[in-house]
Amino acid sequence: MSQETWLITGGAGYIGAHIADEFIGAGKNVVLHDSLYQGLESRIQYLRAKHKKDITFIKADIRDYNEIEGVIQKYHITGIIHTAALKAVGESMEKPDEYFEVNLAATNELVDIAKRNHIKKFIFSSTAAVYGSPDTMEPCKEDGLKAPISPYGDSKYQAEAKITSFINQPGNFGTSLRFFNVVGTAARELLDNSVENLVPIVLGKLNKNEAPEIFGTDYPTPDGTCIRDYVDVRDIARAHLAAADATKLLPPALNIGTGRGASVREVINLVLSATNKKETKVLESPRRAGDPAFLCADVTLSKTAMGFESKYSLEESVRSVSAGQK
Repeated sequence: MSQETWLITGGAGYIGAHIADEFIGAGKNVVLHDSLYQGLESRIQYLRAKHKKDITFIKADIRDYNEIEGVIQKYHITGIIHTAALKAVGESMEKPDEYFEVNLAATNELVDIAKRNHIKKFIFSSTAAVYGSPDTMEPCKEDGLKAPISPYGDSKYQAEAKITSFINQPGNFGTSLRFFNVVGTAARELLDNSVENLVPIVLGKLNKNEAPEIFGTDYPTPDGTCIRDYVDVRDIARAHLAAADATKLLPPALNIGTGRGASVREVINLVLSATNKKETKVLESPRRAGDPAFLCADVTLSKTAMGFESKYSLEESVRSVSAGQK
């Protein structure tokens, strides 16, 4: 069998670059595609140096369909990892049309292009936001209630349907991987540059000598703050590799998390400890609308379907990021 060549959309992004790192390490060819709207070309330069390999990078918008079809044909792509997306929940409330255009319409078009070009493998980066704001303290199961409360979550959930129809066609493989709260880094050069995620937000505050902030301390949880499932980005990358290498059909959607919850207060304390700033005062503010008390993954299916289990602890994840920012 000839060597696989995977197209990774959003390949200069925080998650996409980690997936590329994992795939190259496993001996797969990759072609990276990114508009650099949020991605960083420096991540690709780091990967080229690390792997001593000339990694193909195409700078283009995911909505340039003629261009992406040309890339698929030119490089004889055998599988697609689709991470390119707009992903800020708050921004999606302000720009819903753009989020549906990039996250849903472009995904639908990319699947159609894959079909036309006889690509048989398609792995979609989805999100726990498809579950919305559950009013239960039970872990989310893939076949449980989906009730996204943001255009971001809704656009991803609707896009999953297109992936499912693709993998239901005989001979096709793939799945939608629903990430929970992604944290950590494999290297300083691949750090998360997002302003949406808790750990980078806390580090950003500390770097400016400002106090981290907790929104809501009266939730029905052990310490009163929200509980989330924090999964290391290196585990996210490993999950994509496991899905790419799966030899049997996968379920249409799989949760990628740890199955363990950590509270906002616990995470902030881990960051303060990792940065030797334990004495820093933490502000406590009222709840924000739409924040569920508990949002964690039931990870049973990803283990049984493709033998995947997370291996990095939250402490390891926080240390990797804190060290990278010093």
